[in-house]
Amino acid sequence: MTTKKLLVAFATDGNFLRQDQLAIAAAASNAWNTEQLNPMLSVWDVRGPRPCLAGVCDLPLTCRITQADFDALANDWVERARQMFSRCHQVFKL
Repeated sequence: MTTKKLLVAFATDGNFLRQDQLAIAAAASNAWNTEQLNPMLSVWDVRGPRPCLAGVCDLPLTCRITQADFDALANDWVERARQMFSRCHQVFKL
């Protein structure tokens, strides 16, 4: 999606959080964001039936890059999101 100044990309692992997982998901988000920051991990509950974990990346719309560079950046976002969700599953059992 785009905002006035940013291109914002959200990624989820497709799993919804149960009510009893919200506190551990918030802790996982804090741990990830303190250590890695990108993509930012959040407990997300927008336009969905239940909360889930979401990785968030953004790019200023004023940024001018080639299609090839954007493709490389998007691939990097996907790989980082994969690592983030793998860590959430392995360490936090989410």
